[in-house]
Amino acid sequence: MLQGRFLSASCEDPYADFALEEAIFRGLKRVTARVWRNSLSVIIGRAQLARLETDLAYCAKKRIPVVRRFTAGGAVYNGPGNINWSLFIPAWFDNNGLTFERDPRAVFRLASSVVVRALRNCGVESRFDPPNRIVNEVGKACGMAAYVSNSGLLCHGTLLASADLEEVARVTTPVREVAEKKYVRSNPMKVANTWVTYEIFRLEIKAVLEESGECRFEASQPSSEELEMAKMLHNEKYGRAEWNLGDPFAEGGTPA
Repeated sequence: MLQGRFLSASCEDPYADFALEEAIFRGLKRVTARVWRNSLSVIIGRAQLARLETDLAYCAKKRIPVVRRFTAGGAVYNGPGNINWSLFIPAWFDNNGLTFERDPRAVFRLASSVVVRALRNCGVESRFDPPNRIVNEVGKACGMAAYVSNSGLLCHGTLLASADLEEVARVTTPVREVAEKKYVRSNPMKVANTWVTYEIFRLEIKAVLEESGECRFEASQPSSEELEMAKMLHNEKYGRAEWNLGDPFAEGGTPA
């Protein structure tokens, strides 16, 4: 039976956590899942302009970090009452229901099927709402973003468990300003908690992944190489205001 890694490493520093996400992807050798928590922060997509997607004055006043991830999509909340999950699949991996996909639409279908099944095992009904949302009867419970290359894929999501929904809306409501079409804009909608616990969701998503891919996921920690890469990315990219708050198209027309 193939072996994957199951990471629960949480830096609880949003700059370091998203540096680690990219570091894991860059060095991806085997299928890896990560379930983790983060401190209060606003996370924007790689092709977004921060000042259009959140109230920067409010974030500065409340000392809420605004962090750009390297995956696409819109602005999301991280923090208390939210569970982050990540699925990394190398390009060579093809094992029944868990397989590398090049089409982002297929990536979101694959990842959402895992999360929806895990939530059902937690007693929570939900469904995939294309292109990249999971909803329950109340509203959006989870947003997803992805990155696909010739070496593999990453799909990660933010699952609302017991978050302050007023604060979620406060920090992820985009400003009403017409901007150039090149910037990706968030599409706000009513959000909803799932009321699952971190510990139970972590166990259930691991079980679903093992069942889906006939692959044993071994509890693990990031490698020394991944941590070193994450440190470099933090220093040179994620820890810099130019990356997080600057114009993603400033140096030639495509996001960094």
